Amino acid sequence: MKNTQGVTFGEKLGYGLGEIPGTMNSILSAILTMFYTDNVAMAAGAVGTMFFISRLLDGITDLLAGSMIDKTKSKWGKARPWLLWMCVPTGLALALIFLVPRDGSEMAKLIYAFVTYNLFTSVAYTIVGVAKNALMPLMTQNGLGRAALAKYSLIFGLGGSILGISVTFPFVAAMGGDIGAWRIVFAVYGVITVLAILASFVLTHEHVQSVESVTMGNDEEKMTFVEGLKNFVKNKYFIFALAMTVIVNFAVQINSSSQTYFYTYTMNDQMLTTSLNMVSLIPTVIGILFLAGPSLRFFGKKRSVYVGAAGQIIGYALRGLAAVTMSVPLLAVGTVICGLATGPLSVPVNTLAADAVDYGEYLTNKRIEGIGSSVVSFSQKISNGLAAGVVGWVLSLTGYVANQAQSSLTNFGITCLFAWLPIVMLVIVIISFRLVYRYDKEEKMVLEELARRKEAKK
Repeated sequence: MKNTQGVTFGEKLGYGLGEIPGTMNSILSAILTMFYTDNVAMAAGAVGTMFFISRLLDGITDLLAGSMIDKTKSKWGKARPWLLWMCVPTGLALALIFLVPRDGSEMAKLIYAFVTYNLFTSVAYTIVGVAKNALMPLMTQNGLGRAALAKYSLIFGLGGSILGISVTFPFVAAMGGDIGAWRIVFAVYGVITVLAILASFVLTHEHVQSVESVTMGNDEEKMTFVEGLKNFVKNKYFIFALAMTVIVNFAVQINSSSQTYFYTYTMNDQMLTTSLNMVSLIPTVIGILFLAGPSLRFFGKKRSVYVGAAGQIIGYALRGLAAVTMSVPLLAVGTVICGLATGPLSVPVNTLAADAVDYGEYLTNKRIEGIGSSVVSFSQKISNGLAAGVVGWVLSLTGYVANQAQSSLTNFGITCLFAWLPIVMLVIVIISFRLVYRYDKEEKMVLEELARRKEAKK
């Protein structure tokens, strides 16, 4: 039975489980370079080049996956069947990454790594990820329902990533610490991935019909890839969702990508990387599960973003001040505040693309869940790559030297990356919502008009 959110607990759980492949991708981002260089003896420069080329390929496959999903028609719907079809290939592709031949030539190892890494990230995970994101606007048009789906997605995604990165190294050590241990661990992770995606397929359902499908049934006209992109560009709220996703994700990633340098060189304690990541886990979960919903109900989507962004600005400022005072307690307090503010900020931002699907149908009578989700997914990967690039550029410009005490200029640059630059990004988010976002006032009118059109065509 549906509740007032328009989705059942099982559907929310299933939608959250669909984020497990994203969790595995985050774990790979954190540990795979070290695995390739330290366990398989691949050259760091070659690995970096491989990842750069893979990012470009990944962006192309995102768009192709979105178009493919928009054209899909099956008894299970538009996006759900891809979860069923891709669950085993995704888990298998994850495990295959770690079967790279340790004793092969440098070129053989590089080719194997490139093929298997992209089999997971650019093919399997891309299709599953775009399909899962496309599910939100297909499951419900209720704003609180979409927020609930976003909460569960963030719990399994962001919370799962923090936990997964924290336990992977101990898990590998417990299995023996050698290359065989890595293979066992990611074989287990592959099985978990298969089961999670399959559960997501079983538990979720597509309830939302487009005006066109109500009118034409199985004769609904299929949209070309170019038409889908044109409809995306015409939709101001898709453009807004893309921009906000890039900026918010960039703020998160620039902090995450610089944290090891910050804890090791600025705070002089590398172990803070593990301890403060664990400190952030519980506040982040609390913020998503228990603060996001009340914030949305009490303040609405726009003001909830203000609350969350303001909270994170305070948290980042405290972390920046901790670098000046060398205060670990102040750093911990800032970390907790940032975690608590994650829900009120990230949950509404994660519903923007789904709202844009409804607005696009209001404008054109066409729903582009697939293309819309793929463009936003592509933007997330762009922001990840940009964050990694900015960290490298700033370190280079400020004179960073590995494994040595850093100059005051370098430590200032690292602190800017870790704390002050995310604040600038969040100020831009607040200003953008204040000047551009109006859908909170238009949503009721849009949904009522779509309902009227469907009723008139029956």
